[in-house]
Amino acid sequence: MNIVSNEIRTGLLVVLSLAALVGVLIYLGAPGVFIPQKKFRIYFENAAGIKPGAQVLLAGRKIGQVRQLFSPVLEKERPDPKLETLIEVEVNASAKIFNKVRVQITQPTLLGESVIDFSSGDESSGVASDGKHFIGERAIGLSDLAPTVMEKLDPVLAKLTETLGSLQKTSDNLAKITSEGADLPEAFAEFKQFGINLNELSGYDSSLRHSLQNIETLTSDNGKLGQSLNHLAEMTGPDGSLSKTFKNTEKFTNELTANNDASAIMHNFRSASENLNSTLTHIGQQFSTIGGNLEQASDTVKHQPWRLIWPTTKKYPETPAPAAARSAATPKAMPIPRATPAVKKKTRSS
Repeated sequence: MNIVSNEIRTGLLVVLSLAALVGVLIYLGAPGVFIPQKKFRIYFENAAGIKPGAQVLLAGRKIGQVRQLFSPVLEKERPDPKLETLIEVEVNASAKIFNKVRVQITQPTLLGESVIDFSSGDESSGVASDGKHFIGERAIGLSDLAPTVMEKLDPVLAKLTETLGSLQKTSDNLAKITSEGADLPEAFAEFKQFGINLNELSGYDSSLRHSLQNIETLTSDNGKLGQSLNHLAEMTGPDGSLSKTFKNTEKFTNELTANNDASAIMHNFRSASENLNSTLTHIGQQFSTIGGNLEQASDTVKHQPWRLIWPTTKKYPETPAPAAARSAATPKAMPIPRATPAVKKKTRSS
């Protein structure tokens, strides 16, 4: 009797254990059997990394799993021609997934499996009904980082390549102008020689130093130039001779202006110049006559020297002088007006 009861107990234990195991497996594999579920359809461009049974998260919390994947979807069934993959998920009916929500394929850990995450829901849009479809996107991960970085680096690399090309050309030009026999080494050599010449020119015993010392000596207070400037300053000073000369001149011209002597002096000068002109004209005519007589005398001595002894044998025509010449030869004496000196009145002493 005891044996039979033990066998019954063992059989019941095995049956219960198998039932519990089946229930756990059903709960884990098909949670909808015990917990109400909702199905959603999500369209992606690419579902790489997602497989059936992958976790579905709501803001990082597990709420379901992936049931099926369909790829590629017929174009007429796509909301967008680029969305080629359809993923069907099951989530707890109690999970608050709103109509406006962000759906991403992401990888929570570096070496973990890809999951689908619902996040950033808009509560005002209302809770999504069973069977609603969403448009998903892939979050940027390590696999997408390299293309993104390369896309960002392409302009930089192109600019860097261009810069390196310019540097290469610059290096080639520098190598060309610094090569042996080029202009730059010769310029440096000439500049070096110029420095040597400048150093020699500006040395202690150089001609430039001596010239500067001579200029310093010349322009010092005891130098010739300094003394000349001092003399010039003394001469043009208030008590200098030049200043006194200007004062005397001013005084003389004032006296001439006060006595009205300037007009008389100018009249006398004009009369004297006219007399001198007439006198010079008369003297010129006399010299012309004397020149003609000398010419005739020299001709007579040359051809007929005996005529000097008997001058009566040769007759000379008398050429009367023109009236204008006689009148011009006798200048008229013109009266020269004289300045009347100012008569000082004598005061009688009582």
